[in-house]
Amino acid sequence: MRSSSRCPSARSLCNRLLMLGILLGAWAWRLAGLTSQSLWRDEVDSLRFATRALPQVLAAFTRPGENGPLFYLLLRPWLTLAGRSEFALRFPSVLMGVLAIPLIFLWGRALFGRSAGAWGGLLAALLLAVNPYHVWYSQEARMYALVVAIILLSSWWFKEAVEKGGWQRWALWYLFVSLGFYIHVLAVLALPLQAFWLLIVPAWRRRWKSALVAIALLILPYLPLIGWQWTLLTDVHFRTGHAFVPLPRMLQTLFVVQIQGILGARAWTFAPPIFLLMSAFFLSPIRKKAIGILGSWWLLPPLLFFLITLITPLFTDRYMIWTLPALALLLTLGGMQIARQNRWVAAILLLGLVAFQLHQGWRQMSTPIKPDLRAAAAYVSPRRQPDELTLFLMPYIRYTYRYYDPGDYPWAEAPYANREPDASQIPQHLAELTAGYAGVWLVESEASFYDQNGLIHAWFDANAVLVDEAHFALVDVYHYALR
Repeated sequence: MRSSSRCPSARSLCNRLLMLGILLGAWAWRLAGLTSQSLWRDEVDSLRFATRALPQVLAAFTRPGENGPLFYLLLRPWLTLAGRSEFALRFPSVLMGVLAIPLIFLWGRALFGRSAGAWGGLLAALLLAVNPYHVWYSQEARMYALVVAIILLSSWWFKEAVEKGGWQRWALWYLFVSLGFYIHVLAVLALPLQAFWLLIVPAWRRRWKSALVAIALLILPYLPLIGWQWTLLTDVHFRTGHAFVPLPRMLQTLFVVQIQGILGARAWTFAPPIFLLMSAFFLSPIRKKAIGILGSWWLLPPLLFFLITLITPLFTDRYMIWTLPALALLLTLGGMQIARQNRWVAAILLLGLVAFQLHQGWRQMSTPIKPDLRAAAAYVSPRRQPDELTLFLMPYIRYTYRYYDPGDYPWAEAPYANREPDASQIPQHLAELTAGYAGVWLVESEASFYDQNGLIHAWFDANAVLVDEAHFALVDVYHYALR
């Protein structure tokens, strides 16, 4: 009897040590490449929006079109305490990225049954810890790592509330789902997902009345906000800059990036995750409840998102990053299904996936991917003379450039050249901007948004001499001496 009583304790200790190892590895992996990439314009926007005057930050909560006002409000005291370095800006995302790992463990343990749940939770935690897509957004000064953690929490407390009841559990669900609304606007899609779970999980239906009351109490205070956002969404003059993406391509894109991360990979490397995923759905299921919850978590939000894009195209894969835990859990389930037939095959597939995703994560850290305005600023700053103008094309990159080169020097925004009458006025505008200067440093990134026909370069070719040029990841620098 004593020997058997010690076995559960030994297993529990082993599981805790494994979980600790996964967490420490996740910390180390995310911190290792935290400053390897230059900040890009969205990250600098996080800094700008978080450090606005407090009344402006608070006003964003009721302003149509604003996304993530709570994220900026939460970031504000951290920046006051830790400063505005790249490391400080990105560290909260590391914290939220690591927080998601024990949360996905809880989901795996709950969904995969008492005997296999702990190992399933550990495996899901490992897959999320090494996932290059999650690592990437755990190293970016944006709200996406926080969104993953918040959706995991709100969904967990929804499950707890419908299974066990109790106003405290409903209150925690209410809290986290409300926070999600203000951290990213599309977190609202978690609400119909959770309502759908009531329909497909028979054991949860007995608390449908409590769930409907809670959902109604949640929705009513937000009706004015929904009205404002809907008015903006259906405004014929509102343009997001995104192209329409058909549903099959949307789903394919989400699967690809959630497996490979930001950088592309060879097609054959997707064979193991596809096999694991197919096994999760089509082998004799361990638990049908797990399939229903995870399958809908992964597929229903993109479907709802697609319906929104029929009104206004705005698909970007990172908006659906909070479906990634469902994919990690499905891959885990697939591995567990295969292990029932052959443990060696399951081990080879899962280890191959982990090795591939670690490799992709290393590539992300060692390859310049974001516009490298950090390198551009380091190149221009010591070479620029006091009588030279720094000109930004496209203009919005100036915020990121001036984060790295904040000195007191003359600068200007390049004029818009993609439509008439702006294009025909380019010579006059550039002549006025450059008057009185001996030279111009043209810092260029995403130039096609402002000058797809190269009219600005054509003007400089006719009115200046190219003295020097330098090229960095997605950023080009040209030094002109004016005639």
